[in-house]
Amino acid sequence: MIIDSSKKEWLLRWPISDSPRQTALQRIPSDHGFPPGNSCFFSPTACSVAAALSMSADDEKLLRDNLSALGYGDILTVAYHNTERDKVGMCIASRIRENRLQIAVVLRGTSGDEWYSNFEVGYSAEHSGFAKAADFAELQLGDYVFTRAIGTQPEFFVTGYSRGGAVANILAKRLCDRYGLERVCAYTFAAPSTTLSRRTNRYNCIYNLVRQEDLFTRVPPEGWGYTKYGKNIPLSNAGEMTARYRQLTGEDYIGFTRQNAVDDFIGALYDLAPNVNAYYRRRRPVGDRKLSLYEFMTAVAHMLSQNMDDDAADIFLSAMMSDYADLLNFLSSGADLNDLITSVSAIPRCSVADSHSPAAYMASLDRVLG
Repeated sequence: MIIDSSKKEWLLRWPISDSPRQTALQRIPSDHGFPPGNSCFFSPTACSVAAALSMSADDEKLLRDNLSALGYGDILTVAYHNTERDKVGMCIASRIRENRLQIAVVLRGTSGDEWYSNFEVGYSAEHSGFAKAADFAELQLGDYVFTRAIGTQPEFFVTGYSRGGAVANILAKRLCDRYGLERVCAYTFAAPSTTLSRRTNRYNCIYNLVRQEDLFTRVPPEGWGYTKYGKNIPLSNAGEMTARYRQLTGEDYIGFTRQNAVDDFIGALYDLAPNVNAYYRRRRPVGDRKLSLYEFMTAVAHMLSQNMDDDAADIFLSAMMSDYADLLNFLSSGADLNDLITSVSAIPRCSVADSHSPAAYMASLDRVLG
């Protein structure tokens, strides 16, 4: 599992499904230039490594094995069984190469009550929920560095998927501000937008791999002024993406193959709430109550965090006859609404989930990896 010395390649695994348990093998040529010496140039090797690490981050043991395969040790996992919404599961590891301390930071995707944090946009310059999670991650990383980087300036390789990608985006920006861009290399996948800053392009060591068919990468909406630090690298469904998805998963892809549906959803979202203030304060009738878009999305968080109760279920059913009907139809496309409400899975399978899935990203990476 560590390194196949005869083929000089890293063998990394990431999970495809939990039931039944399936993993996919990622073969990556062993490259002594990893992490890249100049992080302002896109590195297919670094991107491949980051993808395998970030997609395996939900499985603590698998992630540890992957980091060990890359030669990292002193592995520390934090908040993997977190029940607080403003934290984030993370893994920190380090290795010495040519007398340089290299630290890898992998941020896990959303778990449990962290879903509420995802919808907490706030009024600050950065998305409030992601920024608070980045505060937590920065503190944990600071403690790790303080006890290990004595008399040396560390180098950082940062990655994450989904919520982990958003937190990685903010954390990498902060590391750039503190240590310099030349000491940071970051690759995020499926990350939502994080900031209102207009000075994002200067962080040219941060690469955000996004699918335009993936709703999660398009919120908070660009119309509200939100973007990401660094460079956005679009992935596409062009070519053999759906065939590659089936090859990886053994199932047909039911996600979106064009971005038009997501464009329409973002337009409807913007009509309901043209700015953050409207997101929190503009209320519309839903059954016998009035809810803001934020309150409606909190009900969505109840479902995704598996905290569904009768009140939240009533909101969903009443929303079918409200101004939120189009949003609910989009979110449940490819699945039955009752199945979503009663599902035992945190993210039941539907078009939105498939478009955002690790398998969809892995199947879409071929075009940028060459």
